Amino acid sequence: MMKSATATPKCLKNLMAALDAIVDKHMEIMLSFGEPISRYYRQYEYQQRIGIQGLLTETFHQLFTEVDEFEVYQQVLAIEGYKWGERWAQAEIPKEVLLEVLYQLRHQIFQVVREICENSKRKEDVLARVHDILNLRYHHTMRGYLAYKDQQISHLHQQKIGIIGQMAAGMAHEIRNPLTAINGFLQLMQTSISQGQSIREQERFKQYIDICQHEVQTLEQLVSSFLILARKNETVEMQNKRVELRSLLERVHELAKHYVVEKDVQLSFHYDHEEYQVWAIPSYVEQIGLNLIKNAVDAVQTSGEVRVSIQRGGTETQVVVSVVDNGCGIPEQRLRHLFEPFYTTKEKGTGMGLSICKQLIEEMGGSILVESKVGVGTRVDIHFLQKL
Repeated sequence: MMKSATATPKCLKNLMAALDAIVDKHMEIMLSFGEPISRYYRQYEYQQRIGIQGLLTETFHQLFTEVDEFEVYQQVLAIEGYKWGERWAQAEIPKEVLLEVLYQLRHQIFQVVREICENSKRKEDVLARVHDILNLRYHHTMRGYLAYKDQQISHLHQQKIGIIGQMAAGMAHEIRNPLTAINGFLQLMQTSISQGQSIREQERFKQYIDICQHEVQTLEQLVSSFLILARKNETVEMQNKRVELRSLLERVHELAKHYVVEKDVQLSFHYDHEEYQVWAIPSYVEQIGLNLIKNAVDAVQTSGEVRVSIQRGGTETQVVVSVVDNGCGIPEQRLRHLFEPFYTTKEKGTGMGLSICKQLIEEMGGSILVESKVGVGTRVDIHFLQKL
């Protein structure tokens, strides 16, 4: 083992002289890799260079320290390595990048030390220390990285369980109401049958049956909406086709007219004479448009205004449909939860409308953006991919 810091001063001096060349070689090797390794090194090239220089400087000096000092260093290295691994995990650096970095450093450092200290009398002791340092750093870095990732997975799992619980509670609540109505009217009809039916009771029966049918339809829509949220996209992508957006919105306009009658809301559609060919599924566009217009109408007061328009997006490949209202607006803290299933601010809402809109839009390759200010109104932008 090493007995003094001056045991091999020439070997240490030669290692330090080769430090910049080692760093250059390491950067060259890492930048030659494909994605995501090369991208990470290009993005953080300066930080990586400084970090590797510091690591090598510390490692080389520790090869020639006293035994007691080296033992203390090993304890510190274990803690630092663990924290280093945590930082890599926090930065969302892929595990394959970290493994490749650690492997290349181990390989390069060990090879350089062996070559430079080849003729040193302390060669075996130096190589043993290099082995200990590199193994210790590798082991504790991976421990820190994996421990942080495990915490992330655990946290995400708890979030998922919470969301599933909310969805189950919301679904149970929405299903229970129609079932209660159906059950109640069935009991009334059963009582009427046992007592004999009059013409008046027959008419009342028809009303009961109409109510039960309406509630059954509500349940069917709820289950269909739930299945939309749960399904995968692979089978839907093939249905995407080239459609003319303006004609679809005109159809939506016709269907949405009855929404505004009761509240005396002004609903207007604005677009120029240009045709907008986009990738979409017509039935999805109608469903999304009607849902957003209904939400906007619900948000405004009597004599309020809902405006729908089409315009070019920020790029040549996008067309944006905007639904704007001058209603009550949405508080900032609620905006973050708008697309969560079963989250609703309406007394009779299911909280699935916007979740489904987002799902359908993303299945067509588009996106949705909501901006709102309390007391001013809300703007919803739907971004479609244009067919060029």
